[in-house]
Amino acid sequence: MGKEFTTEEGIRAMEICALNVLAQIVEKVGEENILGLNHIDAYYQSLDDWDDAPIVVDGASDLFVKVLGDAGHHSRAIFGVHKLPRNFSVGLTVSLTMI
Repeated sequence: MGKEFTTEEGIRAMEICALNVLAQIVEKVGEENILGLNHIDAYYQSLDDWDDAPIVVDGASDLFVKVLGDAGHHSRAIFGVHKLPRNFSVGLTVSLTMI
């Protein structure tokens, strides 16, 4: 972020990441079995002086609420990292409650 990707592109990358997470959850446990999203850990790569991480992570947070409604509300932690696997720009881990 801040070099090869703009903040707006980072938001879109986080939305795509969240969609991938939702697709995996639906495939593995089924949407009907989700009681709620508890917490997300969001990871991003950036330049040292880039400081729009909360705005970028809103891309995932907003999408979860849009798709899951009240069940999509969650707490979150945001981590700037030196490197992500395969040089991804963003990544997510999600904790949820299921039936």
